[in-house]
Amino acid sequence: MNGFLAAFLRHGFDHTFVRYDEAWLRLAEELAHEQSALILSDVGVKYPALIEQGLALDDALERVLETDAALQATFLYRISHALFRREPQHDALRYYAQLMRVRTAIELYYSTAIGPRLRIVHGAGAIIGPRNTIGSDFTFYQGVTLGQRRQFSPHETMVIGDGCTIFAGAKLLGALRLGDRVKVAANAVLLNDAESDGVYIGNPARKYERL
Repeated sequence: MNGFLAAFLRHGFDHTFVRYDEAWLRLAEELAHEQSALILSDVGVKYPALIEQGLALDDALERVLETDAALQATFLYRISHALFRREPQHDALRYYAQLMRVRTAIELYYSTAIGPRLRIVHGAGAIIGPRNTIGSDFTFYQGVTLGQRRQFSPHETMVIGDGCTIFAGAKLLGALRLGDRVKVAANAVLLNDAESDGVYIGNPARKYERL
């Protein structure tokens, strides 16, 4: 391996793990290029000028990845989710997940499916739990949690539509369905389904009805 992406991955592994399989670095690079269209869609949400220049994946990531923790989390999520779809029990999955936690303080579970143009604003302390299905143009802020209402409840999964935004500190808990373009306000706790184009505030969250 050579180039920026290879150096970025090696640096992360060398400074996080005592030992690891060298093949996982080559695998991560392979997965990144396999998912290049998705990754570039995520880059374009924050850095549209890079996409307008028509840069290749390695060149675009070299400009921004090293200093953008939110984008690092997105990048590591994309490669780990691709690997999960290919081989759900692969040993490298937990290493990619740990690298994300250590470097970014964000947890995006690789078993959750997220559409293109994922945007993380700040993001520290956010946890997007397992087995959810999330549409395109999803935005979330720091301290957000998508998780279970009860421990050991793998059936509690979420289906979230396109264009949804979850603001800082909000919690979405349980088996939920959100329509398109839903907004969940800062520090709200959403325990029930949400209608398309609705704004939800409070604890427990309720749809905001404009007077």
